[in-house]
Amino acid sequence: MAQPPRAYPSIAASARAEAKAQLLMRLRARGDVDLALLRAMEAAPRENFVGPAFADLALRDVAVPLPFGQTMESPSALARTIAALDPRPGNRILEIGAGSGFSAKVLAMLGREVVSVDCFEKLALDARARLERLGVANVAVIWADGFEISPSHGLFDRILVHGVFDEIPAALAGALAEGGVLVGPRRRAGAEPCELVRLGRNAAGAMEERVLGPWRAQRLLRGVFSDR
Repeated sequence: MAQPPRAYPSIAASARAEAKAQLLMRLRARGDVDLALLRAMEAAPRENFVGPAFADLALRDVAVPLPFGQTMESPSALARTIAALDPRPGNRILEIGAGSGFSAKVLAMLGREVVSVDCFEKLALDARARLERLGVANVAVIWADGFEISPSHGLFDRILVHGVFDEIPAALAGALAEGGVLVGPRRRAGAEPCELVRLGRNAAGAMEERVLGPWRAQRLLRGVFSDR
């Protein structure tokens, strides 16, 4: 009796699986990515946070375009910033620049609570909808100016800033709890590229700084923007 033809995965599906595996291996090879961060990034498929036109691009270690001229940073860049942030399970985390919601999903698996802010109304609404569809309950995405975070949100143990600032915004400095850490790119007196910095608030309330090296990112925008 003739045997039924064997079912093979499509070439596209096989290529996508291989690309995803290669990306995870590349992240695993980084010395600053611990197992918890690697698992969090693996459990948040990046292609779920972009439109169909960019699904394949999301499987590569490159930045992906978002609406309004914004971008989703590459997985290796995100891994480096989160590794420097060093989020702990009990941490409250503030993210400036929600973008697609991908990084908020990763942070939600590493901390207790995430407040993710975006100055573009549509980006904030779309990121919130994606996270709700994925059942992520410990992230609040809000449409607001990252320079003017309300004190009503309380203090945060970790703050991750995706946009370049000249000096740390006063509202963000004021939102950092004792022992807290802020990571973000800062411009060096107008020079290019900017530098990634890690700022920590010590027990005396002073900020201690560590420069992590050159960085490239978009400028942190002041204000709020709506397409309505």
